[in-house]
Amino acid sequence: MDPDSIRQRFADQKDTMVEQEEAFFAELALVEEKAKAVCEAAGIASITIPGYLNFARQCWKFFKKFSSVTRQNEVEYWWSHWKSRGLDGTVLASISELCGVTIPGYE
Repeated sequence: MDPDSIRQRFADQKDTMVEQEEAFFAELALVEEKAKAVCEAAGIASITIPGYLNFARQCWKFFKKFSSVTRQNEVEYWWSHWKSRGLDGTVLASISELCGVTIPGYE
């Protein structure tokens, strides 16, 4: 492996990689903003909002990574995980709907 060749390949692809990351983080920031709005509308204490945002990030990741049944199962698993940690199930279900997943019983 020639270091100059590797360096040149990264330099050639840098602009494309930066554009992809900017789009990625812009989309994630939008999901986080919507999740914060859901939390604020529900009157969630600010100290617990990071847990809800973590759940929103996980839902978004599964939205990008999986489809259909796998996505549904993953989100339901993490919904029950965060609910067992004391977060409000209704608010978590509202956040999951931002990424297209409906939690049964919380429609």
